[in-house]
Amino acid sequence: MPLLNAQYGGHGLAPDGKQVPVPPQAALWRRGPCVQVTIELADQVAQELIKRKEPLPAPISGLALIDTGSMASCIDEEAAQSMRLPVVGIANLASASHPIHKANQYPIKIKIQGLPISCNIPSAIGAPIKVQGLVAIIGRDMLQICCLIYNGSTGQITLCI
Repeated sequence: MPLLNAQYGGHGLAPDGKQVPVPPQAALWRRGPCVQVTIELADQVAQELIKRKEPLPAPISGLALIDTGSMASCIDEEAAQSMRLPVVGIANLASASHPIHKANQYPIKIKIQGLPISCNIPSAIGAPIKVQGLVAIIGRDMLQICCLIYNGSTGQITLCI
């Protein structure tokens, strides 16, 4: 079973403006469990484009938040549009801070850097998450095949697929 361990940490600014280390527990708490990912077009749709000798969208990379509160995985709407991903449906999108609204769905493949496995998400929801520094959210549709250990006391996560 492929395994990814991530130790969080970093630096922040003290009130006097000096850079200070951020303890791992605080870094994980502030940012949340994020992993580096590459987003591509889902395999089935990519194969159709290859058969028609059409170019594939260039993959994008960035941070993805592992979100056990999200039923579905998401891709940043702006990133999906820049990749020219096909819209495959419309979903109702709601969050703790926004009312329900309609959102595009896109066929994507998520590759978690550091793991030799990728996961096709046939209908990832487009959401405005770039403002949070994210390119994707890994929701329970992908997490259902994973084991996630969130160790807040050490500032570590472990993800197994």
